[in-house]
Amino acid sequence: MCVSNHAYNNLFCERAEIGKQTGLKILRVVTPLWVQVPPLAPIRKMKLHNYTLIAFSFSILLSGFNVRGDDLEGKIKDFILKNPEVIIESLQKFEVKKENEKKLENKNKINTLSKQIYNSESLFEGNKLSNKIIVEFFDYNCSYCRRAHQDLKKIISEDKNIKVIYKNYPILSENSIKLAKYALIISEIDKKKFVKFHNLILTNKGKINDDILISILKELNIDKNYLENKINDEEINQKLKNDIDLARNLGLRGTPAFIISDEIFFGYIDKDDMVSILNQQ
Repeated sequence: MCVSNHAYNNLFCERAEIGKQTGLKILRVVTPLWVQVPPLAPIRKMKLHNYTLIAFSFSILLSGFNVRGDDLEGKIKDFILKNPEVIIESLQKFEVKKENEKKLENKNKINTLSKQIYNSESLFEGNKLSNKIIVEFFDYNCSYCRRAHQDLKKIISEDKNIKVIYKNYPILSENSIKLAKYALIISEIDKKKFVKFHNLILTNKGKINDDILISILKELNIDKNYLENKINDEEINQKLKNDIDLARNLGLRGTPAFIISDEIFFGYIDKDDMVSILNQQ
């Protein structure tokens, strides 16, 4: 997942603390504006509140022993060693409870913001009338978005009843903002050309510099000067702002992120998982 700089700092602090607690080796990669990190699922399962919960569980156990002083620690240790499953079960139940609460919170956000998420002016690919929808928040310079794009193309080609809605969330650089605006302008010119532009940008290997961009626009027969003249139009700026505000209101702090079947998924999801989630509708 690609995250903005302010979100990265918080994320690293959390991971560093988890590393101290678990012995995991944490690698920090510093860049001026952004950082890319792999999907957070493995680390997410070991959040710091788990350790707080263990301490809380100990305090509950204390109340079950009518002892004081030095005997107390020995009694607790003995009970835990003989019944380790008590702590494990407590943590598992706590994780399930927190996960369900978060899913409900996200579902309520999606319901509240549904008009903005699924509006008819959204950039999209696939079957326009379909109710099998994947919404992707992406940045054109995000490597995990490029990886996800390959999976989305396969899903669309294999199932003609899929609609993918694209939401610009350009958090990585000024170049990301420019490419997002270009995409919006091209979509106004020709929806099919937008799809081709989107695909060419996300399948390009390496950074999108001016030479590559000019080559792509020539292939699509689009005048770069026209795009530059339109890039600061109020309507284009407002469309981009709407996408960014939507992402922030949903609590997204990186790309890619997905909405599938009234659930929010943070970070990269592979093709099989996306299809499985869709089929649960």
